[in-house]
Amino acid sequence: MSEPEHLDRRMRVGDQQTVSRFLAPLIPGSGGQRPISGLLVSLTAGGFILLSLIGSATAAAEQRNCREPAIVPRADWSAAPAIENRMIRQVPRSIVIHHTGVKSHPHLPLEQKLRDLQSYAQRPGSEDGRPKPALGDTPYHFFIGYGGRIGEGRSLDFAGDTRTNYDTADRIQIVVEGDFDVEHPQDEQLASLEELLCWLGGKFAIAKSSVRTHSEVAATRCPGANLLSALSRLKSGG
Repeated sequence: MSEPEHLDRRMRVGDQQTVSRFLAPLIPGSGGQRPISGLLVSLTAGGFILLSLIGSATAAAEQRNCREPAIVPRADWSAAPAIENRMIRQVPRSIVIHHTGVKSHPHLPLEQKLRDLQSYAQRPGSEDGRPKPALGDTPYHFFIGYGGRIGEGRSLDFAGDTRTNYDTADRIQIVVEGDFDVEHPQDEQLASLEELLCWLGGKFAIAKSSVRTHSEVAATRCPGANLLSALSRLKSGG
């Protein structure tokens, strides 16, 4: 399937191919480059722009007063139990930012998106003619949906999953809903991202140099030119 075809197809909840595209880049074994799993700009300085959201290099000192943002807990979106024997334990030391790589779906509640994502992730299947392994939980630790609401995903005690070629150990995975090559991130999403990064940076003493975009750690298009532009404006205070 060509990239324009991918971008033009709309996601329908319950449609396996759609949820597959939504999840694919964070499932091991793919090898292909996809525009999903990451709020991560093309291989440019996007990560360094994003790092400005974290604050100073001494994250713990300057972010200790950051409050925890409002986060929809797993219980509120009726998460299924995580299957821990499919996951690897970790100690968070860095952050990777993603976009979903498909257009936003404002008519669907965040809770439904998280349930569908987890359901697809936890069952085996096939994708583009290749086996899709069953994951232990959602591949991301946090999901920032349309409107800026933040959902709790996988426990931070376990590493995320990826279909791209990088080590996910000791990394917090944050995804922002949208395909930012064709649409623009909302102000609400950017504000939630900034709050979440500030809180996590202080909580886990994560310095700005340890906050990366997906494209900085793997060969991927994440997260799109429009998000990069938005992060640049945030950096300049505009």
